[in-house]
Amino acid sequence: MTSADAERLEAGLCAACLWVRRVSSSRGRQFYLCERSASEPDFPKYPVLPVRQCRGFEQADGEPARATTR
Repeated sequence: MTSADAERLEAGLCAACLWVRRVSSSRGRQFYLCERSASEPDFPKYPVLPVRQCRGFEQADGEPARATTR
C-alpha cells in the first residue's frame, strides 16, 4: 500500500479534493481543513474523517478519482 492509498483510506474524498488544505499540528498530527467552509457555512471546517460523500467535492488536478472502502 502506498502512502497515497493510506491517505485515501484515512481521509476519503478529502485526500483528493481541490478545496482541502492539510494542516499539521506541533505534535505531528495532520488535519484536513475544508477551505470551502470559509465562504459556505454549510461545510464543516474540519470534517469528520473519512468523508465518503460530499456535495462540494471537486477533484484536484493530477489526482485520480477513486472510491475507497474501510
